[in-house]
Amino acid sequence: MDYSNLCRLDGKKALVTGGTGGLGSEIALAFLDAGADIVVCGSNEKKAEPLIAHAKEAGRKCIFIQCNICSEEEVNCMMDEIAAQLGTLDIVVNSAGMNRLLPAEDYDTETFQKVMDLNVTAMFRVTREAGKRFFIPQRSGKVLNISSVKSLIGTDKDYIAYCTSKGAVNMYTRQLACEWGRYGINCNAIAPTFVRTPINAFQLDDPEFYKCLTERIPLGRIGQKSDIASAALFLCSDAASFISGQILCVDGGLTAKQ
Repeated sequence: MDYSNLCRLDGKKALVTGGTGGLGSEIALAFLDAGADIVVCGSNEKKAEPLIAHAKEAGRKCIFIQCNICSEEEVNCMMDEIAAQLGTLDIVVNSAGMNRLLPAEDYDTETFQKVMDLNVTAMFRVTREAGKRFFIPQRSGKVLNISSVKSLIGTDKDYIAYCTSKGAVNMYTRQLACEWGRYGINCNAIAPTFVRTPINAFQLDDPEFYKCLTERIPLGRIGQKSDIASAALFLCSDAASFISGQILCVDGGLTAKQ
């Protein structure tokens, strides 16, 4: 066993949904630096320009595909384009997600369903198509889903749809690992605590909220985007070839303390 390059992704082709978001873009950057070619799926091509420029400097490919992953037709078109431009796919990172902060009693059905559609159904749709078209025929592949510590512990802060959806992400991850293991496909998830992104900046900028949060985390800080990207790189590399069906908490010890 040569351990020197176990976390390299040379020659691999990876799709990152939500790839222009706070976590997705950092994961895409880590994969590029590890030698992979990247497909960034998002809604705003301008946000992908730094990744495209970085890939060019590194001699890697970074392709942006605008795709509404809640649309069956658009996901199919994205897979067609991936096949045409890269030929295959080795990794899928399901990073796209959303939240709406409302008390459980005030949540309307339409809003609840929007959260579930993006966080769960779209993840299922993208993964299914990647599996059918690429992973299963080639008998290999890595699926990485972005969950949350809120899939494991409750909160009194109006997260009913988000917590429900991320709990579903965990069980989907475990079940898919069981069903697709026969094809040599690994499926895992990362469950982060708070990491500063544009979506949650308004909460983390509240000094009282931030103090209360970090006091609950044994390591005394919130997560950094690099913490999540490093875990993603590990789980999608050969270093994690015998790890499947796992939910990795990247939380500074938060869930250990509850």
